[in-house]
Amino acid sequence: MRHVSLYRKWRPRTFDGVAGQDPVVRTLRRAIETDRVAHAYLFSGPRGTGKTSTAKVLAMGLNCAKGPTSEPDGTCESCRAIINNTSLDVLEMDAASNRGIDEVRDLRDKVNLAPAQGRTKVYIIDEVHMLTTEAFNALLKMLEEPPEHVVFVLATTEKHKVLPTIISRCQSFDFRRPGVSLLSEKLREIAEAEGIEAEPAALTLVSREGRGSFRDAEGLLDQLASFAEGPITAARVRELLGSVGSEVLLETTDALYERRAADALRVVDRLQNEGKDLSRFVSELVAHLRRLMLLPYAPEVAFAEVGAEERGALGEQAGRIAIAEVVRMIEALGETLSRARRGDPKLELELTFLKLARDYEEPQVDALLRRLEVLEQALTNGAISPPTPPLEQDVGSEVAQRSMPAAPEAAQESEESVEEGGESDGASEEFTLDWGSVMQELKTRKQASTEAVFRAAQPVSFHDNVLELKFPVEQEYCLDLARYPKHLEELQKVLEERLHARPRLEFRVDDADGRGRGYSGGANASTARVGQGAEARDISVPETEPVERDSRTATGVEPPHHAANNEKAAKRNDASTKSAPDDASETESPDDKIQSPQEVFTMAREWFSLGENLSSGRQNGGD
Repeated sequence: MRHVSLYRKWRPRTFDGVAGQDPVVRTLRRAIETDRVAHAYLFSGPRGTGKTSTAKVLAMGLNCAKGPTSEPDGTCESCRAIINNTSLDVLEMDAASNRGIDEVRDLRDKVNLAPAQGRTKVYIIDEVHMLTTEAFNALLKMLEEPPEHVVFVLATTEKHKVLPTIISRCQSFDFRRPGVSLLSEKLREIAEAEGIEAEPAALTLVSREGRGSFRDAEGLLDQLASFAEGPITAARVRELLGSVGSEVLLETTDALYERRAADALRVVDRLQNEGKDLSRFVSELVAHLRRLMLLPYAPEVAFAEVGAEERGALGEQAGRIAIAEVVRMIEALGETLSRARRGDPKLELELTFLKLARDYEEPQVDALLRRLEVLEQALTNGAISPPTPPLEQDVGSEVAQRSMPAAPEAAQESEESVEEGGESDGASEEFTLDWGSVMQELKTRKQASTEAVFRAAQPVSFHDNVLELKFPVEQEYCLDLARYPKHLEELQKVLEERLHARPRLEFRVDDADGRGRGYSGGANASTARVGQGAEARDISVPETEPVERDSRTATGVEPPHHAANNEKAAKRNDASTKSAPDDASETESPDDKIQSPQEVFTMAREWFSLGENLSSGRQNGGD
């Protein structure tokens, strides 16, 4: 007798034989028992899950000699004809090879004919999504007005390609992909009935390779049964499939996690010498890492594709390896898998293993290009000269040395020099910064307003991560705009790329006599220092956003609101001079006279900053 393939021999003949599709089976059984069978059904799901087999069982139940019944006997003439594909009332059509409108028109001409032997004509259209648009429209007409004795069963693996108008006229059932445990149980049942001796681990590997398809798993078991004499072992399954064992996957994962690059590379070389498919090995390693990732959160999902003999080692490794490392490996191997299929799999895998074991990361191309453009522009403008290699230290240590705080002895000497010789601006002789390129970078980033505020400033010193900027006295009005958070943030972004750290900003304005007034421009600054020596005082800096001054301020024309403040100041001065001696004006010092319009602006700004504090102080003091 001729050998019959296992997947054909073990095709379900009853609803009880349909495994893993309990909701579908229960609904169809109930429909037959209550005489509520629909005129059209749509079965969708992965291949090998029993769609066509369930359609034939439905046809057997409708045309059985004992029926209609939900338990066809499979022995009557109608059932045997359906099993042998010789029934005139059950027509199976492959839409992949009969996808045109002519085939559907021929089917439409036969629909109105009465059943030849049974009660109902059942049309099973497999892979219905392959029909053309014209054929779909012709089929739609039949589904809208079907004869009472006709039932359509449409089967597809790609439901999204079926027209919505077709789906809306059918009762839709989604066939689920069975798990590894269900497939293993089904294969064990078949092996026992067929007298095939197989290890549980081997059946687990076959089920995993079946990828949720009963037909694929049963076909592979049939192939293994004739592969060699004796029982089917896990080693023979791996030999036939060209796959690796779980021990190799555990070993490779440990080597990558523990940064043992040599051991990981030896695994690749060993598998290559054994003739293993390295692309398949990468896929199996990614699947193994996926189970490690899911195990702490969804163990039932992780163990769904693993046999009982592998769960112990998998759980032990998942407890040792951090999830972040597992995710990093999956992302790297996923990219390797696509490259390995186009190039040399061994080379791609070795590169990936070396990167994972050495924590190598490719630099960001955008950041490198930006830094290169800045350096080229600075060289073109002559702002910097080509560096000479240091003799005993590298550039990184030199930059670090510049940014380190001064030694206690140096700090003490600096304080003594300040006490003896007066003021010290803290400027560093080694510090150089191309301020023009900084401004150009702000323009490039479309921050013209920020560039306009800091254009007149000049860097003075950079020490302890504090960058001091000096403004000319004629543009002192820029201080208010300089402390605007948006301007500070944009300038600090550009400076961070050049100084390798986000600096705190301090501002200074030089008076005509060479003395300076300082202003702290850091993100958390709230006060400014005005004046020098014993006359210096701290004033409160308003927390509100600064109001940009009119452009006329730069030309020496006083804005209207400044003029109003000067009138208030004049009234207060008149009130205070009433109680003063009459000869006060005669003894007025030349230093008290206004020397320039800029001094008026400075006085008005101080009065405006003091605000209500000065006003309330005068009211409390009285005349």
